[in-house]
Amino acid sequence: MKILKSFNNNFGVLVILFIVTILCSACSNNSREHSSDVSQVKHSKDIRSSGITEPYVNPDVKFSNLTSEEKSELSKDLEQAGIKKSYIVDYTNYIDIYNKTVPDSVLNGWNTLDKVNYDSYEIHEKWIKKYPDFIGICCRMAAFTLLRDDILVNNDNFKKTSKESLNFDINSFETMPTKYMADENLKTFEKFFAPIPTSLSTDREEQKKALKNALKERGIQFENSSLKFIALVAHDTVEKSNPFLFIEHAGVIYEKNGSIYLLEKLAFQEPYQLIKFPSEEEIIKYFESKYNLDTTGQMAKPIYMINDKLI
Repeated sequence: MKILKSFNNNFGVLVILFIVTILCSACSNNSREHSSDVSQVKHSKDIRSSGITEPYVNPDVKFSNLTSEEKSELSKDLEQAGIKKSYIVDYTNYIDIYNKTVPDSVLNGWNTLDKVNYDSYEIHEKWIKKYPDFIGICCRMAAFTLLRDDILVNNDNFKKTSKESLNFDINSFETMPTKYMADENLKTFEKFFAPIPTSLSTDREEQKKALKNALKERGIQFENSSLKFIALVAHDTVEKSNPFLFIEHAGVIYEKNGSIYLLEKLAFQEPYQLIKFPSEEEIIKYFESKYNLDTTGQMAKPIYMINDKLI
């Protein structure tokens, strides 16, 4: 990161822009160098402007960047869901780090989703001035921080792919200003999020079956029914000889007063969001609009997980 800052020529600028689009993308497969959706931020805007997808619109859905009392309320909700206080502190400390580092990128209070307008390049410039070696927290890391005791992987002996899709995640755990993840938890993280080898088939039901079999093969159990893991699982066929399934975006959800709350970290250098939805179905619609961005027709449509339920 320090080297990138010293580049003054055009090549250096291009490199910086490339890094920004990766780090400020949705929590995607960070080994995917030639994928059409490496840059989720720019790509999503491009395909929406062309009319291929529509942004999620629901005036009743509100979000918070957790800048003040909303964060305190979240802590109470997480404790009510059975999460250890120390894990909640680990999580909220990094909310504070993010919000204090790039305060202009977050909003106070509750807002409608049309108010979301994060400037990825401005965020990146401010972030690397304070943290030149720490790229931030991604969606997978954030979700696992809270659920590290509640996601079990009981079998180490499972089929693997040669893809190394968690390099940025692991590096971030190693370089974070305040480390909190035990070695045992890190091993579980790598096993749980490891890419799943699969076929080139674009049949979504076939890929759903492959995912179901992989969860069974790995002996994955979800122990918390109050705070649930939620994810979008993408089909990657960029390398025809090595297709795989991968958890591209993840968060946690919980129910409160008849609403479903989604807690997500958008990307390594994009904010935390707590979003209030009327139902789980609306969250899937939101994910579908925001993260289902393949335009090649060579990948199966995403599969959605809510704990071990596949949608």
